[in-house]
Amino acid sequence: LYNHHIPQRALNHRTPIQAMKDWQTTHPQLFIRQVRNHAGPDT
Repeated sequence: LYNHHIPQRALNHRTPIQAMKDWQTTHPQLFIRQVRNHAGPDT
């Protein structure tokens, strides 16, 4: 839940997963797997 839904000021108010996806698009050679943003919790 933390990595997918809570924005962080140190990451320019993005969630860690959003920052990781941006990093993957600029540096694809560093990643073995595709970064996926899973659905949120059930409401």
